[in-house]
Amino acid sequence: MPFFSRIYRFFAPRRRLLYGLTLTLLLGGAIALTSVHLTEDIGAMLPDDGSQAATDFHLLQQAPFVSRIVIQLQGEAGSDLSAAADQLAAQLTPPLFSRVLSGPGSQAGQALLPVLEGAQPALFTSADAASLAKLDAAAVRQRLESGYARLLTPEGLAFKDLLRSDPLDLRQFGLAKLRQVSLVPNARLRDGHFASADGSSLLLVAETPIPLTDSRGGAALLRHFATAAATLPAGVTATLVSGHRYTLANADAIKRDLAVVLSLSSLAVLAIYLVFLRSWQGLFVFLVPAAILLVASGAVALLYAEVFAVTLGFGGVLLGIADEYAMHVYFACRQSPRDRGEILGEVAGPVIFGACATLASFAVMLVSVLPGQRQLAIYAMIGIAAALLLSLVVLPHLVRPAPTVAGEAPASVPLGYGGRWPRRWVIGVWAAILMVSAVFAVDLRFNGELRAMSLVPDELRRDEARLSQVWGDIRGKAMIVCEGADLDSALAANERLYATLVAQLPATEVVSLAPLLPAAATQAANQQRWVAFWQGEAGRTTLAQLAGEGRRLGFAPAAFAPFRERLLAPAVVTPETLHQGGLGAVLDALLVPTPKGIRLLTLVPDTAAVRALFSGAGAPTDGHLVSQARFGEIVGAAIKKDFSRYLVLTMVVVLVLVIAVFRDMKKILLTLVPVVTGLLVMFGVMGLCGIPFNLFNIVATVLIIGLCVDYGIFMVCKVSGESDGTADRSVLVSGLTTLAGFGVLILARHPAMHSIGVTVMLGIGAAIPAALLVIPALYRGEEP
Repeated sequence: MPFFSRIYRFFAPRRRLLYGLTLTLLLGGAIALTSVHLTEDIGAMLPDDGSQAATDFHLLQQAPFVSRIVIQLQGEAGSDLSAAADQLAAQLTPPLFSRVLSGPGSQAGQALLPVLEGAQPALFTSADAASLAKLDAAAVRQRLESGYARLLTPEGLAFKDLLRSDPLDLRQFGLAKLRQVSLVPNARLRDGHFASADGSSLLLVAETPIPLTDSRGGAALLRHFATAAATLPAGVTATLVSGHRYTLANADAIKRDLAVVLSLSSLAVLAIYLVFLRSWQGLFVFLVPAAILLVASGAVALLYAEVFAVTLGFGGVLLGIADEYAMHVYFACRQSPRDRGEILGEVAGPVIFGACATLASFAVMLVSVLPGQRQLAIYAMIGIAAALLLSLVVLPHLVRPAPTVAGEAPASVPLGYGGRWPRRWVIGVWAAILMVSAVFAVDLRFNGELRAMSLVPDELRRDEARLSQVWGDIRGKAMIVCEGADLDSALAANERLYATLVAQLPATEVVSLAPLLPAAATQAANQQRWVAFWQGEAGRTTLAQLAGEGRRLGFAPAAFAPFRERLLAPAVVTPETLHQGGLGAVLDALLVPTPKGIRLLTLVPDTAAVRALFSGAGAPTDGHLVSQARFGEIVGAAIKKDFSRYLVLTMVVVLVLVIAVFRDMKKILLTLVPVVTGLLVMFGVMGLCGIPFNLFNIVATVLIIGLCVDYGIFMVCKVSGESDGTADRSVLVSGLTTLAGFGVLILARHPAMHSIGVTVMLGIGAAIPAALLVIPALYRGEEP
């Protein structure tokens, strides 16, 4: 390409200007990088297009115990856990902790029982009426005698008003409904605190303004908790479980991985240069990918207010692939004493074609619905473009021809297929590998589970398991969302949903506000049923029995006047009513105002049976099921669909580019040999070893296609005589540096980075020998 020849000749007498411009560019990237704001938000790898997966992810964040902090206190025998809980709650203060709840309080019952009594008419269901109709004289006598006995105990004075207002113990109807809003299945109330069944543990629930994805805020929150927990009495321990611990663990892992990946990949690449280049001028090739890291990282820091940490983690990979173009230019310039402008005119074509193929592969990711993939595509494309310019414009001025013996040109040592490998054996082994890989590729499975894309430390996993063992599955329940334009429409939908659920599931497994907070129409119908009962024969008989048994036990005629007065009193249950009864924490968890109205949450076990209930044509229409298991299934299906789209689109773009470059069917097919080999081997080994395909593997697949097309273009140009004879050496060395970059990713603790490393190692590791050995064997058709 004469264009780059002219650029070389322009800067040849003006190298100081060229070096000054290059240093200015690098300095600008370094300065921009100092302002980068990293985020470890897993939402980076989830759709932001308003799809069901995106909607479900945001709804999952509203699950009662996802955004809240759960603290478990455990004590040795004789420990005063109640005092310790109160002490810890008092020390967890704003601005990091906005609210800490250790239980409803010792006075909660005194507020709740009157509320339940007053709400009885509005909550009086047909089942309650049927149960009350069975109340005979013996049952009335037993309840009054029990109440009379309690009056004679030390607590009798406090119990007196309760007996007068509810002599028949009808509050049990309300208490039964109260069990439907128990967010902690195994909790018991002890001294106003949430206690375990054996009394050895207490539970605190805390709220914080710190977002779950804020690693810095999360670190400050955990330090504050550790300081407060350190002051607890001897024998009492506190364990905190929250999403902040996951975020912090992932942030720390990514930071450590970044340091390890960038350091070790740099050393590995440098070692490869020393082995194969054997010249101090090889340092300039090494500096090309190091320089483009500054350029690409600085550019994304300027383009984005927040840079996903995984994007910069890709820097180690970029370090291993960006030297590919510099390597071709270096070998071409070192192996020939000819004019640099003339050499650039020959080598620029294959280099630019290869770079365009890689750029096109990453450009496909710009249509992704995942913000993290779009940002990573921009980062990679900027880096590749910068590497191309530095390789073709700056590097030729820094590389000098290798020393030669007088009258001889520098020798080129071919590293590809050259007669040492029998053609039939090469093609036969290659074909066998492809067939075996294709067989196992069909076993490849797609995994959209969030935890598969995040690091879950063993300690945190154990803490979660202990929490579930003591308190029940409080953090892993599925959630069904009902929405309405106003409170009453949302309540009506919630009622219908509750009726559907309890017809399919045990009522004890359903956590819902429906029994305690029905819609206005239901409350009116319940009130009518209540009045009709007491005005009917069954009600009059019950009241007569109450009066008779009361006289027998010596109660005054007006003793139960408060009860009779409220029989016909109107009753309406509202959220404010339940707040007055001490149920504010439950309401805040299950009733969520939104800009569009009201959202009500129902919790159910996250089981296959529940997920099946909400699948198919007969699924309930009043609520939308959101669960971690179902979310994983949805994301997995989305990955499979998007992967197919990406694969087809990328292959079409690459094929169009290759056709434009060669316009020869044989060369076109040969160029795709490394692509097909890399992809099939990657899929086959993943299927054979049971390695699931996740969102990050899409990035790996795009990368494999782009790099493998580069290898194919360089080798086809070499075997067809369209470029110099150093292409095979360049492909080998650049391929090894790519493997070095990805090889280091295998050491990463973070699943996302580790996943990219493992899968691309497979693809590139198979593509390099395919390019170096299979393409020459297929092209020649006979032993050379």
